[in-house]
Amino acid sequence: PGATSPVIPRRSERLSQPPERYSPGIFFTDAGEPTSYEEASAAADSATWHLAMESEMHSIRANKTWDLVDLPKHRRALPCKWVYRLKETSDSSTPKYKARLVAKGFRQEYGVDFDEIFSLVVKMTTLRFMLGVVAAENLELIQLDVKMTFLHDDLKEEIYMEHPKGFVASGQEHLVCRLKKSLYGPKQAPQQWYKNFDDFIHSVGLSKNDEDHCLFTKKARDGSPIFLIIYVTDILLSDRHVGELAELVRQLRLKFAMKDLGPARHVLGMKIIRNRDQRQLFLYQSDYIGRVLERFNMQSAKFASTPLPINLRLSQRDYPTSGPEGEDMKSVPYAPAVGSLMYAMVATRLDISHVVGVVSRFMHNPGRSQWNTVKHVFRYLAGTKDHDILFGPNSTSGVVSYTDSDFAGCVDSRKSTTGFSFKFGNGAISWKSKLQECTTTSTTEAE
Repeated sequence: PGATSPVIPRRSERLSQPPERYSPGIFFTDAGEPTSYEEASAAADSATWHLAMESEMHSIRANKTWDLVDLPKHRRALPCKWVYRLKETSDSSTPKYKARLVAKGFRQEYGVDFDEIFSLVVKMTTLRFMLGVVAAENLELIQLDVKMTFLHDDLKEEIYMEHPKGFVASGQEHLVCRLKKSLYGPKQAPQQWYKNFDDFIHSVGLSKNDEDHCLFTKKARDGSPIFLIIYVTDILLSDRHVGELAELVRQLRLKFAMKDLGPARHVLGMKIIRNRDQRQLFLYQSDYIGRVLERFNMQSAKFASTPLPINLRLSQRDYPTSGPEGEDMKSVPYAPAVGSLMYAMVATRLDISHVVGVVSRFMHNPGRSQWNTVKHVFRYLAGTKDHDILFGPNSTSGVVSYTDSDFAGCVDSRKSTTGFSFKFGNGAISWKSKLQECTTTSTTEAE
């Protein structure tokens, strides 16, 4: 037979562009803050942003954070940038303008201007357990915010940084900033701050917990516990007696510049509401979930009644090919959406643990089925964003746990999924849903 000419597939000439709601800029800020010095200078409220930058520079100068020097040969000055945020006030009326100068620590070189960088943050389980104790024992709970956290710490390494935009003095353009104190951004800054805080907190009589080094405890005069939890700049303090708590706050404020925020109401994107008469404490993320829904244009979506569609089994067979579906999925913000769900799941929403674990398995190559499942979770959260964790008086002694597993629930690996939750003070403090390490051959073995 004669040779046939190859069939050339028809390709669309239409230019594919992601929808405006998925534009990259939408993921940088939640409240429309500027993302650069140029944007802040051109904004309608530029004067207010400039005052915020002046306040930051005043703190930096007062703390003698750097010296202006000539850059040594064979050394590189780190670039820096301004970061802007509108922060909620306690009465949620007028936001507070905050500007932070951040060094671009990702340009640092290991062995040259940094070495050890590991720093600790409190575990969410520890935080929730402390809140359970606070509710059950009706303890006082106050919050402190450390001002200019990293400016308290002396740097051991030689780090040079460029001048911050908008604050270069005439005739000093050729000089660079030799950092004596840390800033936000350098890789070793969090570790330096934690070591400094740890040394001081031991000097005032608090002991570090063996299981979580961001939890410090001390016995009050009557034998009741005093708790202190630190998460970088956020500090929670609890005690039965207001007087002893005030004394500890006084000692902290003598050492560090701190703002006393009074009774704890917001922590790490979560809201705290207390009913002292009933010994109840509510922990929820309705504001955070609302912002996430707006970010992905799902705030008006039809509500779903379950976190995961009934009888849905996602599989690698759903991966898109290189055809139209593959091109279409390139414009979908799958990873940012799953990441936003993860924080809700880690903090307060144990009810979405399983579905978040499932959709996380397809981060490298999601298909339309996986993306529809993520949107289903958004619809579920839209109808349940006010759900909370309620801590109250213990109806049982100690911690109560629940656990279960399915059998061969993963279509691709035939592995089973194990889930568990632990409760204290009638509220959930720890939970997980994950695939088991090996494939089991029976429901008994899986469980």
